[in-house]
Amino acid sequence: MRMYPTIRALPLLPGAWIASLRSMDLDTAYGRSQRWSKRVIQWLGYRIEVKGQDQIHGIHGAYFVCNHQGTLDPVPILATCGVPLSFISKKENANLPIMGRWAKKLGCIHFDRSSREGNIHMLREAVRILKQDRNLLIFPEGTRSKGDAMHPFMVKSLQPARIAKAPIVPVTISHCYGLDVPCKDPVIYVIYGKPLLYEDYKNLDMNEVSNQLYAQIQANIV
Repeated sequence: MRMYPTIRALPLLPGAWIASLRSMDLDTAYGRSQRWSKRVIQWLGYRIEVKGQDQIHGIHGAYFVCNHQGTLDPVPILATCGVPLSFISKKENANLPIMGRWAKKLGCIHFDRSSREGNIHMLREAVRILKQDRNLLIFPEGTRSKGDAMHPFMVKSLQPARIAKAPIVPVTISHCYGLDVPCKDPVIYVIYGKPLLYEDYKNLDMNEVSNQLYAQIQANIV
């Protein structure tokens, strides 16, 4: 029987905590978080198969849109994404002892999803980051699916891309729920799709854009 991943990761926590206490700039933080992410995946007994990295080579100011399967979904993305990115998360995750600290070092946006003020804050900060030519990741389902079936997208979560006139990168992850609970398949799949340029969606209704992204991401689930 496979040991629960969270238990298997315990020996890595002290080192990750100590590393998170050091002062560093954004690029350094991303490089270190990427190395720690790869180490966590390997330690937990998983390996990653990734496709489409050539689609995002050198991209900047892009809005990465990904399905949401488990608690540790950012880990395989950080481990495989060749360009630095921050991500959007609910405010509760900012208080996680280690992940919360690393998220802050990556310039991530934590917001209160239940309040109007919180959503306005997220929108403003997301647009600001994209206009600074930084990449940003969001999970538009808003909650974990805990499996291969996807929840509907929250269409409004795509607004920052339209306001910032940013390209949208569809990202598919498969078997990431295995990082929460024992899973028979030790392979995590990450697929980066072709960026959807602003010129190609600026005249489309955002529901149509959402449906297009949803279908593409869903089709790539292994």
